[in-house]
Amino acid sequence: MIQKSRPSRRVPATLAALTLGVLGLCSSAQSAAPDPEPAQAPAPGSSAAGAAAGLTVRAEIGVPLQDAQRLLGEKKNQEAAEKIQAAEAVAAKTPYELHILARVKGALAVATGDADLAAQQFESAGSGPWFTKAERVASLQAVAALYYNAKNYANALIWVERYLQAGGNDPGMLTLRAQSFYLKGDYASAANALTEEIGKAKAAGQKPTEIQLRLLADSRGRVHDEAGQTQALELLVEHYPDQARWQSVLARLWSKPMLAPSLQLDVFRLQRVAAGLLEASDYTDMAEMALQSGSAIEANTIIEQGYAAGLIGSGPKAAEAGRLRAKIAKAAAEDRDTLEKDVARAKNLADGLAMFNYGFNLFQIGQTERGIGQMEQALARGIARHGESAKLRLVAAYAKVKEIDKAKRLLATLGEPNALVGLQDLVRYWGLFLRQP
Repeated sequence: MIQKSRPSRRVPATLAALTLGVLGLCSSAQSAAPDPEPAQAPAPGSSAAGAAAGLTVRAEIGVPLQDAQRLLGEKKNQEAAEKIQAAEAVAAKTPYELHILARVKGALAVATGDADLAAQQFESAGSGPWFTKAERVASLQAVAALYYNAKNYANALIWVERYLQAGGNDPGMLTLRAQSFYLKGDYASAANALTEEIGKAKAAGQKPTEIQLRLLADSRGRVHDEAGQTQALELLVEHYPDQARWQSVLARLWSKPMLAPSLQLDVFRLQRVAAGLLEASDYTDMAEMALQSGSAIEANTIIEQGYAAGLIGSGPKAAEAGRLRAKIAKAAAEDRDTLEKDVARAKNLADGLAMFNYGFNLFQIGQTERGIGQMEQALARGIARHGESAKLRLVAAYAKVKEIDKAKRLLATLGEPNALVGLQDLVRYWGLFLRQP
């Protein structure tokens, strides 16, 4: 089952920095004590920062705005609003004074989460020549984040696009864009945005975030893109593996039309180590398949694990499971009794399958080094039928004893085009499993 994703509602950390940057701009006011004849601001220049160009704000405007700055820093928003109102009441404000006033009002809007007011004030402040590019980008980011936080995803997307067009490059804003699409219900656009994000991250040698991949999987699923959802789940398994995600991926393999019957036991073997056997039927089905394939010792291990887990031995199928258990135990005992003779006899056979099977049995009873050596010799001799399954079994054996490099090299010889249905998936999934920490 797909794990549902809930996008974060946290706004970017640059909001706080933006507020402080905006508030600091009213420091070009005259001294705290107003002069008898307030200084007039010179004509606005073309420089980015008014203060740097010698522009000034009259004290009756600048002083209350500086007080508002301090109060906003102390999170006293109501008192800050009163100071702003005092500055706003001053008549005949110059364009630069209006610019500074708009910036401080915008900062108040950011502090109170009023996205519409922040948008209005930053638009007003941006109409003059005194915004630097960095300040303009930061203001666009702030407003986009406020709209997102207010769940106004349509406006959030508008401001994110403006932010990107202005040269903003914070990766968090790309995530905010994708999440806005998702929460707005536009899952196709969310998937496309997330695919773009993830592609950029991979191109830069970075790991996609878990929330990106979870949202991508869910978005693909909501537009019924099964292939795309599977790819996203595989990325989750690759970068953030857990039992539930492996179950989701392998469930898709089990449901694959025309999955080769000769590979089904191999699917169980991967499931056992990557996702676990979680139901009684997992244990009984795998044990029965192992018995039918001639691996009674493996079957005995599986069925006994099912009993030990408390999933087998009770309920309406208890008697049936008991009969299967007895049948497997008998066959496993016989295989153990004849194993040494079987190993010796297999060495004289031209085909390596019997040698491989007996080597696998040696591995199952704990003779790991000897069993792996036997299986390697058998593959070198050649196996005419079911060679793919034999290699997958040896991959599983290598994985169990942490011979990861050997497992990867052997895996690379599998999965050719036109192979058995499901083989390429199994090879890919074993590859993902072997790359896990």
